[in-house]
Amino acid sequence: ETMHLSRWLLSLALLSMLAAASAQHSAGIADVASCANYAVPSLPQPALFLLSALSARQALKAARRGPPPPLRSILGSREESALVDEPPASRIQLAMRALALLTVFAPVLLLLPLALVLTPFRERLYFPLVTSALARAGTAFIKWGQWASVRPDMFPEALCAALTRLHSQAPTHSFDHSRCEVEKAVGMPLDAYFEAFERVPLASGSIAQVHRALLRGQQVVVKVRHPDVVKHIVQDFALMRQIADLSMRFRSTSWLNLQASVAQFSNTMVAQTRLDIEAEHIRRFRWNFHGWRDVTFPSIYLATRSVLIEAYEPGQLVSKFTLERTLRVPTSQAAPLSKKLSHFVVSRGEDIYLKMLLVDNLMHADLHPGNILLQMDPPNLALIDLGMVARLTTKESEAFVGLLNAIGAGDGAAAARCVLDFSAEQTSADIVGFEESMSAYFCSSCRGFGKNVLLGEVLRGVLLRVRRFRVAVDANYMTLVTNALCLEGMAAALLPSYNVMDAAQPLLEAHRRLPRVLFRASLPLAAGWKRLQDTLTLRSTRDEMKESRASPSARARPICDV
Repeated sequence: ETMHLSRWLLSLALLSMLAAASAQHSAGIADVASCANYAVPSLPQPALFLLSALSARQALKAARRGPPPPLRSILGSREESALVDEPPASRIQLAMRALALLTVFAPVLLLLPLALVLTPFRERLYFPLVTSALARAGTAFIKWGQWASVRPDMFPEALCAALTRLHSQAPTHSFDHSRCEVEKAVGMPLDAYFEAFERVPLASGSIAQVHRALLRGQQVVVKVRHPDVVKHIVQDFALMRQIADLSMRFRSTSWLNLQASVAQFSNTMVAQTRLDIEAEHIRRFRWNFHGWRDVTFPSIYLATRSVLIEAYEPGQLVSKFTLERTLRVPTSQAAPLSKKLSHFVVSRGEDIYLKMLLVDNLMHADLHPGNILLQMDPPNLALIDLGMVARLTTKESEAFVGLLNAIGAGDGAAAARCVLDFSAEQTSADIVGFEESMSAYFCSSCRGFGKNVLLGEVLRGVLLRVRRFRVAVDANYMTLVTNALCLEGMAAALLPSYNVMDAAQPLLEAHRRLPRVLFRASLPLAAGWKRLQDTLTLRSTRDEMKESRASPSARARPICDV
């Protein structure tokens, strides 16, 4: 069956390549069909003409799009300093900031010896105390805590669970500051530029807050950066780098590779403070998903370093529906999702994730249900909050796809080799012990495609062994893992019968067997094949869904439980 699928995918890829060539050389559809008939003689003549016409149309549309919008390079401290609109912190400023932080973290340091020996105290009292201290320490520490909350490979799961509270704690600033920044950006009084502007923020995050407004008859959202955010981030990361340098001198902490993680996290955070860089991300994602009629990203009206004006995207956050299903209590007045809409959200969400991974090498770094809006009629997914992205190298993409293929094959040894490639240096890792543990784990808990493999459970098992055997994992890989866990958790809440791994098999098989150029050319057809399989699976499992809902042992896995 797999060979049959691969043969047809290869045939479709050849058709796409022939159609692209015909589009560039103005060849007729009949010429394309004639070449396709030679390449794939088993296809009926009408099917050849239809596929050739569709492929040629796709190639012409791609050619008319032009080159992708540029993304500025953020590679290190020199590029980072060019992005920052604040001067470097002086020694006096760093000393004063260090003293203030020492006051905040003094209880955490004093109680550390007790937390090391008493597990109940550590999990019930100490970890919440750490969370509270991070919240009071400022933007960089809040963001670091949010990042650490999804790194169970590096930190205890109880600490990660406590740190998730930081996702909902966000500062706000005065309306006067928003007015001043917006008027500076647009070059005129607020009331003259907007027909209406809401004084109360629609939402607030650790970097900026959002106001709703009316511009030229269109609803927009205005994102305004908090005051002094950049200054505090510059000071805090200067201190974090010194702590990371100190940690590398001790064997017990050097395996964490805090220097690399702090450097990468610093670059990402600095880029996130620049709202014009977020606008660049949005424009690139809009280009990448051009032609996806049911996936949208906000249109950009204006972008400066501290202000971003973009189109208002209506809809309900998918997180509202996942929480309702998980907690079994209504969180909004919206009607529950139908099976068809649930299937659309889950399957299209997986399509988005796989395209970012397999084709674009640009991943939304916070792709959870709280950043996805569902518009009902017609069904559409809108992605928001694109300040943080993961730019993947070809090696990073291939290593993570290799892990997914190893999970699909039930091959623990291959999975271990892929995970060991998640960092260039594994100086502290117990490689032999890790490989043996992975092989044993896969033999008992991961049998491969078609064997009801739960991706989330397998990844959590892998992360447990990563931490136990001190395997280093770079930050981009953890972004991919975290997004995969969120996707699987969303599927478990909205459509328990949907298996993320089995649904991804057509695209993963095509990616593994075809050269990259052929895979890119055949992606629209391969994705169509996947959606057809999704639809057939939905129709064939309706009775199973009813039984799973009635059964007390129905799966109810947490959303983004990492």
